[in-house]
Amino acid sequence: MKQIWNSFRLAFSMYSVFPARQVEKNKDNMRYILIFVPLIGLIIGFLIREWMVIRPYLINYDLLGAVVCVMVPTLLSGAAYLDGFFRTVDALCSHQPREGKLEILRDSHSGYFAIIICVCYFFIIVGIWSEVPLDSWPVLAYGFVLSRALYGLSIVTFKHTQESKCSLYLGSRRDQTIVVLFMVFYIVLSVYSMIQIDLQMAIFCLAGALLAFLYYCYVAFHHFGGITEDIASFFVQVCEIMMPFVVLLANLLSGIDIMSIKY
Repeated sequence: MKQIWNSFRLAFSMYSVFPARQVEKNKDNMRYILIFVPLIGLIIGFLIREWMVIRPYLINYDLLGAVVCVMVPTLLSGAAYLDGFFRTVDALCSHQPREGKLEILRDSHSGYFAIIICVCYFFIIVGIWSEVPLDSWPVLAYGFVLSRALYGLSIVTFKHTQESKCSLYLGSRRDQTIVVLFMVFYIVLSVYSMIQIDLQMAIFCLAGALLAFLYYCYVAFHHFGGITEDIASFFVQVCEIMMPFVVLLANLLSGIDIMSIKY
């Protein structure tokens, strides 16, 4: 029971800005940490849905509303995934052999590729959220749970690189099975909730998550030969931009009258 409580505290101290007393980061205390990570996504999703309700009464600017939608998950997660995202992007943009890319992942300094991508990423995601239909927000809110559940599932089930510290998250075979079952539960819960809200939007949102996950697999195994915590964090950020992007793209395409287009 103490290990579960320590894992809970570590999850909220490492993956959020919520106050939680720090405990030692060892294998015993971290064996169940992934179980609690999607709960942070649930809190973020709840706040996004509440923001959807109160936003029209506070501001009339779509762009400013979109900035809040982007800042809520970024700030509440303590930018936990951004560091890994930018390191992975830096490594990919270097076009070095696998060993060189892994060396960049170990480097704590930010390269100029990471800075450029950082600026572009936030411009793009703010633009997407400013145009995403308001009625799709409740569906997208569950995407923050889904992305973190897939993150946890991949850490437990995917091959790790030799440089990876993901082994700290892995306990015994029984512990890993428990974590996998919880991740599957979160995934099923997210998918079911999305479908219950809006089937069409759910399909588009899940398509975005699937595309992000397939790209994650390609990047991890083709470029690095496995995953590290940074590469898994890269997936979370890609997933959370792909889901609203696909929803927006589907919405734009559905509004085009093909017969009216003149060639």
